[in-house]
Amino acid sequence: MRKTNSFPLGKSYLHFNFQCLSWLGIWNPYEGGLKYWLYQVYWVYVISVIMAMRLMNILVRGINAENSAQFLQEFSMLAVETADTIKYIAFLFHRAEVLELSEAFNWERHLLGTNEITQYRNTVLTSSLSSSKTFTITIMITLIQYFTFSFYSAFCEADYKAERLPISVAPMKYCFVLTNFWVAFISDYLTFTLLGLIAVAHDAFIMAVMINVEAQLKILNFRLERCHLTNHHNHDATRNDVDPVVIHFECVERCTQNALNLNAELINCIKFHQQIVRILRIFKKIYDNALLPQLFISLLLITALLLQMILGRESNNTDAVVALGFLIPVILQLLTFCWGGNIILVESDRSSNSLYVSHWYTRDREFRDNVKIFLGAIRNPLIVRAGGLCDLSAVTFKNIISKAYSGVAVLQNMQNE
Repeated sequence: MRKTNSFPLGKSYLHFNFQCLSWLGIWNPYEGGLKYWLYQVYWVYVISVIMAMRLMNILVRGINAENSAQFLQEFSMLAVETADTIKYIAFLFHRAEVLELSEAFNWERHLLGTNEITQYRNTVLTSSLSSSKTFTITIMITLIQYFTFSFYSAFCEADYKAERLPISVAPMKYCFVLTNFWVAFISDYLTFTLLGLIAVAHDAFIMAVMINVEAQLKILNFRLERCHLTNHHNHDATRNDVDPVVIHFECVERCTQNALNLNAELINCIKFHQQIVRILRIFKKIYDNALLPQLFISLLLITALLLQMILGRESNNTDAVVALGFLIPVILQLLTFCWGGNIILVESDRSSNSLYVSHWYTRDREFRDNVKIFLGAIRNPLIVRAGGLCDLSAVTFKNIISKAYSGVAVLQNMQNE
């Protein structure tokens, strides 16, 4: 008999992302006891040495920069880490909301459903978990490669002298023994890479939330399209038995002997939609004020880096290459948030069509009245906003890129004049 890959009913869809954050020292998975306090010691070290002092280290290096290219590079790094720190502070002070958010995704699995819904849920959630895990691993590996290349350049410039390394600048130089070059170099590489991993792991957590919201909307639309059916459809009942890749998500299923109550199915869909709105409301409470600075800093950085590329191309090609190397991850970070908000917008926009497919106009008066009420709730798509001002969407991404390019064009024209 084939062993089933099962996902427990009480396990969070964000479990892998929480594990990554725990490994990096910014999410304590324990509620009490000795392990809790040992982890708190690790957390204090990460916050005070890796994050706070490293940020001050970047600031001091920027102040003492020898030329404009180095200043712009340190300023760009400081701006990125500042935006990530703001998001982490929001994450830290909303721990209760983060836990509530992670548990809210399991609500739909407690709804009664047919075997067909179960099979579809398994397929969609398997895909969403795989996507969020792949995204997390990919950006973490990419960041490690970036910092490896960056520190190889620092290694070549240091000429085996510890005082030439970034870690030799206050206040980091007071936290490590820097008499030996290799000890200083390895400490510098590990602390800077860990700081970067913390940033991208947190971004991956936000992206995982958005991917799972989209998955919930897909399941809702599937339920809406079939809420009018009076017969069970079990033609796909054994697909998971022959496909070991698909995870079986434990859930509450209806006995096949029970007849479907069409109005009850529709009301369940209405409650499910309210639950998705609640998830986005919790997400907004956590990150609403943290994502707005992220967008403004992204606009500022893209403008500054594009300008550095243009100026570097005219004088020093090395500065242009460094700027390009930093510009790509900044744009990808912005794309991540905008793409995550856009997939939610697109999928929620399909809910009206899915409801119409349910042939509501052929049903009884109670069913039609419930549909009219529900249509008012789903008429407008769900939009993720930053600070209540900027939508996270493909349009916002395009506008930021175009405004950054326009700003660079204006600055370049002023310089030429």
